Amino acid sequence: MAKQHFLFLGHQDLSGILRGRSVPKERHKMALAEGLPWVPGNFSIGPTNVIPADNPFGQQGEIRLLPDQAAMLALPSYDGKPALDLVLCDARQHDGAPWAYCPRTALKSVMDRLKSEAGLTMKVAFEHEFNVRGLNQVAHPAYSVSSGRAVSGLAAHVMQTLVESGIRLEQFQAEYGTDQFEISSIPADPLTAADRVVLTQEAIRDGARQFGLHASFIPKPTPTAAGNGVHIHFSLYRDGKSVTVAEDWLTDISGPFVQGILDNAETAVLFTCLSSNSYLRLRPNSWVGPYTCAGLRNREAMIRVVPRQADADGRHPKASMEYRASDGTANAYLALAALIGAGLDGLKRKKMPVNVARNPELLGAGERERLGLRLLPQSLPDALAAFDHEAAASWMGSALVEAYLACRREDARQFCSISDEEAASILQRIY
Repeated sequence: MAKQHFLFLGHQDLSGILRGRSVPKERHKMALAEGLPWVPGNFSIGPTNVIPADNPFGQQGEIRLLPDQAAMLALPSYDGKPALDLVLCDARQHDGAPWAYCPRTALKSVMDRLKSEAGLTMKVAFEHEFNVRGLNQVAHPAYSVSSGRAVSGLAAHVMQTLVESGIRLEQFQAEYGTDQFEISSIPADPLTAADRVVLTQEAIRDGARQFGLHASFIPKPTPTAAGNGVHIHFSLYRDGKSVTVAEDWLTDISGPFVQGILDNAETAVLFTCLSSNSYLRLRPNSWVGPYTCAGLRNREAMIRVVPRQADADGRHPKASMEYRASDGTANAYLALAALIGAGLDGLKRKKMPVNVARNPELLGAGERERLGLRLLPQSLPDALAAFDHEAAASWMGSALVEAYLACRREDARQFCSISDEEAASILQRIY
């Protein structure tokens, strides 16, 4: 009897969790060609497997998960567990028409708008922080050789798994916190970048299990622990040339784009910081960027401008803008769709952001008010109250937004009624 080899058709849901179904080896060809049926209500299952009572799907309907073979990851067999190929999917109606609630489709749509309305393309790279439990190592200095060596076996396994599926990382390194590490991806178009984030997270989680460890991307493992963030680096291009930074500041194209994100920050952040635990991390003086500002090389700004080296004309072809108020609970597709949608709003207004080069917390309330700096919501209920449904609907459609809000309201109901410690204990098993 031939060894079994499963194929998993997956889709990142409205709670940032990869879900789907698998088929045995003899059904691989059929599933890759035709996809598999899926239940619409499954998109709104929360981290504790509760479906919000006010979800828009109910018990009715059926859609189809259609695989994109450009977004695949081969997970090896181990300890008697068969190999598994993971392929990411679009959710579509049975006739192939787009499904209004599909995050991957929403990102594709706003990417098309960026090109058709502004003549721009974007490259994106993610930096993810996470914790690995079970290393049983003594405390190591942050960023040291010894702390890196503590996880080097897992790092080598993960990087080899990814390389065999055509995915490369720029780095896998020890970070500041206890048993905290960081990966950095290579820049790509937004859809490819989001796909690689989802696949890389699963490679790390699966690899950790093989080593008897547990990897978690939860923003705050405990209320007092160092936080795990996601830094979203993005650069804008027109006709193949970067239009991101010139003369050490934003250009007349990237500046309004960034200002659009700042103006819509309270709405965008609900997509980039999904869970109740996320908001424990959005605190001043934490290198997170909790104030709505952009700053040159400023890690306390919500958007850090990173020029890199200038060319002879004063342009910075390798520059990026780093959105810092995000974490690993987010649905990667919706996070990018929100940032692009907000940026497109800014391009219409053509307003340039000021360079806030200091820690906003040290400026004083009066100066922050003069500069228009706002502190991001400090809890999930506050984020829901500040959310602008109309703005978000213009980015990704009203139906998807309402379904997403139903999930976040359920999260608030479940996790804001218990202690932060208890919520973190539950969520780090999921994220």
